[in-house]
Amino acid sequence: MKLPSMAKKKTSTRKTTKKKATKKRPQIRSFSALLKGRSADVQTLAKALRALILDELADAEETFYTAANGMAIYRLGADVCWLQPLKTRCNLYFLRGTELDDKDGLLEGGSDRFRHVKVDSIEALDELPLREWIRQSVELNEATLSGALSFDEVLERLREVCLALPNTKETLTWGKPYFRVGEKIFCGCAEIHGRASLGLKMDTDDSYLMMQLPGIEKAAYSRSNDGWVSIDPAEFDDWAEIEQLIVGSFRLIAPKRTLAMLDD
Repeated sequence: MKLPSMAKKKTSTRKTTKKKATKKRPQIRSFSALLKGRSADVQTLAKALRALILDELADAEETFYTAANGMAIYRLGADVCWLQPLKTRCNLYFLRGTELDDKDGLLEGGSDRFRHVKVDSIEALDELPLREWIRQSVELNEATLSGALSFDEVLERLREVCLALPNTKETLTWGKPYFRVGEKIFCGCAEIHGRASLGLKMDTDDSYLMMQLPGIEKAAYSRSNDGWVSIDPAEFDDWAEIEQLIVGSFRLIAPKRTLAMLDD
């Protein structure tokens, strides 16, 4: 009979390394928080650039975006420009950048609409046509918004799309019209500063991509990565696409039995 070996088992001497937890960047809620960690020169430059923007956009709404190194967003009816402090300079983004007068080719970027300019010194604030680009952006937004649908017109279009889907109804929730499949909300509409804003749900990955487009942003009531977005139909006015997004939201919320009715 073979006796069991009495030799000691070799124990591994390799140390298990724990993955370092990545620190989540704190939510940016002020311009001073946006500048935290930047050099003194960049802070001075960013403050001067901000002063120039607010001099042109005295009534602008200033909000902050935490991702992508953080940005300050300036909105006057619609987004006009974004200020991004970096290590050695600031970038100023224009959402209607491809429509701006840029004969000298100073604006950079390859998207269909966005362009940015690198601002690397206080002197550049006077050398670059920043004020003119801001004014042009405002004029472009005003021209777009002047032809925008009213809240009532947007709501009527929503009713046509949402109530044509099976087992749906309109309810007044929190004082605003919402559309439900069964008892679950899949689309809503609110009036903000006299303009319509739509709320609906997307697949998480799709929502991240769509939020890169003007007029689409994470819903204020959205939890982390749950796919709920807000759409400003004055900026994102492709109603064929909006209808598809509404149906997509319905599909994410509706039970299987109701979806079977839709696909029949």
